[in-house]
Amino acid sequence: MRVLVTGCAGRLGSAACADLLSHGIAVRGLDLHPPAQVGDIEFHSCDLTALTASESLAALLEGIDAVLHLAAIPVPRLGTPPDIFDLNCAATFRLFQACADAGVGHVVAASSINAIGYYFGRLPFELDYLPVDEAHPGTTSDPYSFSKQITEQIADYFARTSGIACRCLRFGAGLESLDALREGFAQRLQQARQQVESLGRLSNEDGVREVDRLCHHFDEDRRSGQRSPALTPEQRSLMGLRHNLFSFVELGEACRAMRLALTTPTSGSETVFVVDRRNGLGLGAELLARVMYPHVPIRQPLVEDQSIVSWTAATQFGFESQTPARLLLG
Repeated sequence: MRVLVTGCAGRLGSAACADLLSHGIAVRGLDLHPPAQVGDIEFHSCDLTALTASESLAALLEGIDAVLHLAAIPVPRLGTPPDIFDLNCAATFRLFQACADAGVGHVVAASSINAIGYYFGRLPFELDYLPVDEAHPGTTSDPYSFSKQITEQIADYFARTSGIACRCLRFGAGLESLDALREGFAQRLQQARQQVESLGRLSNEDGVREVDRLCHHFDEDRRSGQRSPALTPEQRSLMGLRHNLFSFVELGEACRAMRLALTTPTSGSETVFVVDRRNGLGLGAELLARVMYPHVPIRQPLVEDQSIVSWTAATQFGFESQTPARLLLG
């Protein structure tokens, strides 16, 4: 099997290429610059936003069985809105069109848990229900989240019009090795866990009032682009984790999910959360939902420390994370 990997020099792309190669899958990698360790990758420099990109892709797709599309601006602060649209949306359409023209019928594309717009959105909203699943409505109000929503719609379009089978993977928070996560992310999780436990010891009325206060100031921060002194750094971190739904996926697990998505046959277009089945704080899910999402209806029973994001769709192609965040919690 030969896979074309866009964005092969990025953190996720480099790790994905290494994983594919280690499992005997040939890799043709595209990026602006070569990865730090090319290894056995067949590397080609390619700007997917260039006017000549379609011609380049036509040649680069020769002999390719599937495409792993990871090239993107990964957060709003790393690009202007037009830049984000050019790479994350226009270039994605260009790539899918090239696949359709070349007869490449299988694409796996990186989406994000932020495709629903809950974390980066400048116009805050509350969730409709828990656990959040792939059918949850999206309300995007920032260019990055919007671009991921569009990526999923592009996949739908080409599944309908060209028969391309595509899986869009909505990765959760983390996306680094455990060693890297221990350097900073682990402390964030530990502090957040302590805060949730403290909030859980308050009366229901006082707990709801405090979470509403935290949400209010976090929402104001997003609207204004400023950091309110009403939130401590630890509280702001807690709210960031809250709006990433206390999700978690380790980098190696994300790579395994991508490989399974590439090597397991499918049809049509699928959007799938890639998260560990346990929440990132290792707390009881019922407690986490009651304390941190007091106004959100719970549609299904929450069991033990399960994730409040549905992980079951990924099991259809054989993926279930084996690396929980609790390994970072001591």
